[in-house]
Amino acid sequence: MPNYQYLGVNRHGKRVRGNMQAANEQDLEQRLHEFHIEIISAKQKSVVFSFSLKPKVVKRRDLITLTSQLRQLLKAGVPLMDILEDLKKTYENPGVREIIASIYESMEGGAEFAESLKVHEKIFGKVYISLVAVGEKTGQLDQIFENLETMLKWEESLVSKAKKVMIYPAIVGTVVISVVLMLMIFVVPELLGFITEMGGELGIATTSLIATSHFIQAYLMQILLAPIVFVLALKFLLKKSPRFRVQFDGFTFKLPIVGNVLYNLKIARFASALSVMYQAGLNFNESIRLASVVTENADLELRIYDSIQLIEEGEMIYKAFSVTQALPSMAVRMVKVGEQSGNMDDALHNVSEYYEQEAKDMIDKIEPAIEPLLTVLMAIVVGWVMMAVLAPVYDTIAQVR
Repeated sequence: MPNYQYLGVNRHGKRVRGNMQAANEQDLEQRLHEFHIEIISAKQKSVVFSFSLKPKVVKRRDLITLTSQLRQLLKAGVPLMDILEDLKKTYENPGVREIIASIYESMEGGAEFAESLKVHEKIFGKVYISLVAVGEKTGQLDQIFENLETMLKWEESLVSKAKKVMIYPAIVGTVVISVVLMLMIFVVPELLGFITEMGGELGIATTSLIATSHFIQAYLMQILLAPIVFVLALKFLLKKSPRFRVQFDGFTFKLPIVGNVLYNLKIARFASALSVMYQAGLNFNESIRLASVVTENADLELRIYDSIQLIEEGEMIYKAFSVTQALPSMAVRMVKVGEQSGNMDDALHNVSEYYEQEAKDMIDKIEPAIEPLLTVLMAIVVGWVMMAVLAPVYDTIAQVR
């Protein structure tokens, strides 16, 4: 989408300048209206071609670093505008520099900080922006950034641990599949040609290997394209069908081994975000509504929204979570204690810590079991090929004797 430079008036009557991506000027006007900005003028920015080898990608680590720098400098008493003016020139990542420059321009034009962040909601997320808005209203931006930094670092550590577990099996699995395809396409046909010329009776292992080799050679293109088509179709359905997304996300929790890890991670993430927002001063229902977004699971989000409806109708918080099964029984008991004692933020923090540890313990158990499992799988494949090739050879030698 093209990038527009706009001049507008916010709800306080102040002039606002900034940049925003939009399909056209009408789309730009609609998007700005959502942020309570009435457009005065807009022009499409000219496209500048960059030959830099480094892509302008904003990762979670960049967001953590930016949040940390904002926290430290605000605590040191440096004005926010001075911080942004410096960072838009000195920040390493060019993508982040562009975002900071855009935020600075908007604020220079009179927009509030949280209002400027909304233009880049895909980068910062609803939770981040909502907490910044609370910090602006209460004058505690430095504390909010400290909470956000802690939350982002916690999320990064969990994601890194999960990725670490998945990298090894992904690499080994790719190698196994590649080796099998190479054997079936190039090696096995040559060996089987030699075996059939020798004559003799072919066993089950050999006939199944011949059939597999013929099948792979005949449908190689379809076999290679099938995973790509499946992934594209899955992405399309997840994007276009909310009902399918809910069913699919619910199904992921039922997957053997991986499902429990995912569920515990989502619960820990939800409780952590909810705790941070509740401590920041947001009302509980609004905190739940925003925290549900961080789960990135439509099935769990739906259950959480059902819980909000029950709470708004006067139901106790722990009972609402129990009825909708938004939280597991252990988490419900912790929330019950927090609700009855008036220490809900501590209870939510305990839920987050408990399920984070549960997920880590599961990952630690899965990690050492993956290597021997994949080794056994490779041994079975290699053993099958060797048996299929060598068994007829031994039979022929025995007949000659």
